[in-house]
Amino acid sequence: MNAFALPFMRTALAASVLTGTALSLLGIFLTARRVAFSGLAVSQLAALGTVVGISLLDFHRGGGGLALVFVGLGMYLLSRLSKTRTAPSEAWVAALYVLGAGAAVLVLAKAPRGESETLGVFFGNVLSLTPTEVGESLALALSVIVLTSVWFRRWLWIFFDPVSAEVSGIAVERWNFLFYALFAVAMTLAIHIVGVLLGFAYLILPATAGFVLVRRVRSLFFFVPVLTALVTVLGFAGSFRFDLPTGPFVAVLLVGTVLLAKGVAVVRGR
Repeated sequence: MNAFALPFMRTALAASVLTGTALSLLGIFLTARRVAFSGLAVSQLAALGTVVGISLLDFHRGGGGLALVFVGLGMYLLSRLSKTRTAPSEAWVAALYVLGAGAAVLVLAKAPRGESETLGVFFGNVLSLTPTEVGESLALALSVIVLTSVWFRRWLWIFFDPVSAEVSGIAVERWNFLFYALFAVAMTLAIHIVGVLLGFAYLILPATAGFVLVRRVRSLFFFVPVLTALVTVLGFAGSFRFDLPTGPFVAVLLVGTVLLAKGVAVVRGR
């Protein structure tokens, strides 16, 4: 049977491709700035807010709201702590990652459906997505595409050459705030749709493969979303064929894509 003949597979695929497109575009900027690891910390903080909202407050929509609050607080702490010279910024990112992951597990341990909630939040359950999530992912993708198009030159300059941008008189902190606000909302919504694992994979891995293979910056913004969509389609088809969890299968396939890209780059270099 063709996997995409099933309505729920088409629904899940549409939501995943749209969410992946949005995150992979934002991931290009994060990878260029070499702050990709911060995306993992943000993912875990969003997960923590989600499980607190769902497990303790016992309402679904509260998860998204609290996730955004936790992400906002975490990003504010990162911006403040990274300016200190007593420890590298990566150490604070790691600390927030451990806090988010550890606290989320502790909260879920006391939840009535802790194990099932853990699987849902961290690993996602994309095959259970509904047209509502498709609408949310479409709104997310369109917002990211429009905003990155309108402010493309400004964000490109700031993330690829922040020193030059600041010297030229650009309000770097203000534009950074706008980008990270968009990133916070996107990551929070993505966790709700595809889970932490696949959300972080979409954020970092396609952009990494793009930086390995593509030499022109503008080409990155075409190559990365196309690669994301292609791997997602292959991942859905493969997970259906081998009867494996779809979200983790797509995430592993994205890792394989990065390794393949590195191999191609090595061969091409020789």
